[in-house]
Order: sequence, then structure tokens, then C-alpha cells
Amino acid sequence: MLFEQESQSYRQALNKAMDYLSMRAYSSNELYQKLCQKLEDKPAAAAAVARCVELGMLDDEAFARQRAAQLVARGKSPMQIRAHLMEKGVERSVAQQVLEELQEEHDPVESILGLIQRQYARKLEQGKQQAVIAALARRGFSLRDIRRALESWDMEQQELDFSGWDEF
Repeated sequence: MLFEQESQSYRQALNKAMDYLSMRAYSSNELYQKLCQKLEDKPAAAAAVARCVELGMLDDEAFARQRAAQLVARGKSPMQIRAHLMEKGVERSVAQQVLEELQEEHDPVESILGLIQRQYARKLEQGKQQAVIAALARRGFSLRDIRRALESWDMEQQELDFSGWDEF
């Protein structure tokens, strides 16, 4: 009888895990926490998570890569991405590895330039460069990357200033 109850709890946890995974990707820790909220049987939740990992339905590294790419596309800084991944239960070493790979593919300066274009261009035009630097630093971008982005922004603006003029 006890084995039957354990088996039923496990099946229930596995079905719930598959329901969750059909809606979106989860880290293994995040899925475990979610199952524990819904079910009282923590060993069944742990077994269901282990089975999902075994079946290849749950992969923390793939989850971290996918989520980090989404956050980069939204203009998030490496620091914000690392914090988000760790909040979702991704191990620090996995988050760090994914960030290193991501930084090889994507320069944070591109994210900063996108933010400048969308949110801070007017402030820069008004001469409020220090306010923009402070805002970008609060978002977790390094001062080195902010400086590079502002230099690039200044050069783009200078090119735009002269683009309509013909040489005499």
C-alpha cells in the first residue's frame, strides 16, 4: 500500500512536471521548487525532476543559454543576467560559463547603444552625460563598456551631423 501511494505521488509529480515543461523552460531547481509548492511529497518531486533530467527534458545549461540570450536581446547587462539566472536556480559555475560564452558572441556595448537609442539619447543631447553614465552603471554595465559605448555614440552623432553636407 505504501509503495502504491509513493508510486502515485511520483506519477502525479512527473505529470505536473511535464505540464510545467510544456509551457516554458525551467531550471531543475526552479522546477523542483514549483513542484514542492504544489505537492507535499518532496521525494516524489525530486524523483520527477531527476527523471526529467534523465529524459533530456530538463537541462540547466541549455536553459541558462536560452534565458541569457533572451535577456541580452532585452538589453540586460551581464550582471543582471547572472543575477537572474542564479535567482532561477542555475548554479553559479553554469551561469558564469554561459556568460563567458555569451560575451564572446555579444559585446555589451551593443546592448548599451540600444539602451541609449531607446531611452537616453535625449539626455545625452541635453548634456546630461553623467546622469546617463550613472543610470547605465546602476543597470550593471561596467564603466569601461559604458565609456566605449558613449565614444561610439559620439562618433555616430558626429557622422550624422556632417552626413547631409557636400564638400565645397
